[in-house]
Amino acid sequence: MKFSSGVSDAAALQDAAADAAAQAAASLGSDPCHAAFLFAAPSHRARWAEALARVHDTLRPSVVIGCGSSGVVGGEHEFESGPALSLLGAHLPGVKLHPFAVHPEEMELASPGGFWVDKVGVLPSQHPAFVLLVDPFTCDPTRLLSELSGTYPGSPVIGGLVSGGRRDGDHLLCYQRELLQAGAVGIALTGDVALETLVSTSCRPIGHPLIVTKAEENVVWELGGQPAVEMLRRTLMGLAPSDQELAQRSIMVGVVINEMKSAFSAGDFLVRPLVGIDPPSGALALSDAAVVGQTVQFHLQDPQASRQELRRLLAQQSAQAQDTPPAGALLFACTGRGKAFYGLPHQDTKAIRAFSGKLPVGGCFCNGEIGPVGRANFIHGYTASVGFFRPLTSVRARSDARPAAQPVGQ
Repeated sequence: MKFSSGVSDAAALQDAAADAAAQAAASLGSDPCHAAFLFAAPSHRARWAEALARVHDTLRPSVVIGCGSSGVVGGEHEFESGPALSLLGAHLPGVKLHPFAVHPEEMELASPGGFWVDKVGVLPSQHPAFVLLVDPFTCDPTRLLSELSGTYPGSPVIGGLVSGGRRDGDHLLCYQRELLQAGAVGIALTGDVALETLVSTSCRPIGHPLIVTKAEENVVWELGGQPAVEMLRRTLMGLAPSDQELAQRSIMVGVVINEMKSAFSAGDFLVRPLVGIDPPSGALALSDAAVVGQTVQFHLQDPQASRQELRRLLAQQSAQAQDTPPAGALLFACTGRGKAFYGLPHQDTKAIRAFSGKLPVGGCFCNGEIGPVGRANFIHGYTASVGFFRPLTSVRARSDARPAAQPVGQ
């Protein structure tokens, strides 16, 4: 297994595509390219077909998927604005690739089970790993992810929601030699491949865990038998002045994934934005449905905590890898991260490279990141969702047939 990455910020798309494809081809050498992941900035939209043709002509990949994005990731660089193109190529002996495209009208007929087995071309018993790119304007990503996960329980899905557009038709997805303006594209991988994942949030928990005692849809009325707004106020009043300042920018709510744990820390929560506060009624509105009996905890977005969590997860992933480092990686980062959040550019990619050396990395900035927490797949916000690829045979050799999908840090 071998990966190669190419990235270019050339102003002209034909130059960027030629440069990135040449870089990727040089790294692969004589090994054939089985899969290519292509990401390009919106400024290149008008000439995307040329970039796709150049990738096919240079690498001759068996499968290509990709998307336009507000920013792209390649190597140790994160290009958050302006023209840029990133390409990740992969030589995958012993791996079967099953590309698929989902059209919006198909979602009206879809349901977990047979539909997705026919669409993807893989049986659940084959335990595939997925890379998935979704246009959020024309395809319901929550439903799509739920149905894939329901059909393939325990299979990891890594990817993101396309960013950079404002309305239907603004986004481009590439699928083989086609350009699509709606739906979703993906690849299911089976055979000699292990996709090991980590999802790193930009937040840290504050205060104490609280039980949802009254809720309706996405509105939380009571926490621990008290008005939800009052519990938020008490939490904020107990913070240091520096944390109170952070709270002015953004407050999040973490929902505990595994209620069986006796104590919770960063990594144990599915973090969701707090989207509304109504002091007269005492209610808080979340971005997702709330359920009575759930354990939640307020979170703050914190650049330093974000760096620390990503490094912790990468260190844990590196320790698990031992003498079988990953061959390549895909990074899907929230548009809310990057230089505006950290104050410096390239922070996520530099962290990955610090633990993995000159690992070929490709990816993009997203309006929602897809990745597993525990053994369930979710759509996240303000996260870095990373997928590391290794031969499954090497993983089994070091860990006595460990399952193909092993989320890190859960």
